[in-house]
Amino acid sequence: MALATEHPIIPLTNGGADITQGKVVKLSSGATIATTAVTDTAFGVVTEDAEAGEQVSVVPAGCGAIVYVEAAASGIAVGDSLAPAASGRAAKTTTAGHKSFGTALEASTAAGELIKCVLAPSHRIMP
Repeated sequence: MALATEHPIIPLTNGGADITQGKVVKLSSGATIATTAVTDTAFGVVTEDAEAGEQVSVVPAGCGAIVYVEAAASGIAVGDSLAPAASGRAAKTTTAGHKSFGTALEASTAAGELIKCVLAPSHRIMP
């Protein structure tokens, strides 16, 4: 299901627990770990499953790629701004100070669902 074949894919070490495609990750001590809060800065999105300590492929935030992300809940609509959430999921945001990393291209109907998203051309903070 990986869509991001025409954009940069960065191989990094998975520094956390086993991780699955669509998880939003941040950097910690030179390795990737799943985001934990909407105030995290997303480094990118995982394109394939990886076990802890293994190499994982990450499409970097800010590259404009279309990728699948794991929805944090139902209720994400097409066009919603997405921010990192707990467990490496993506949540819609309209709140000042939340760090948006992309825009939803599909709606979510359940938590854990993979939806298409375009990674923002650059990191931005909701005004």
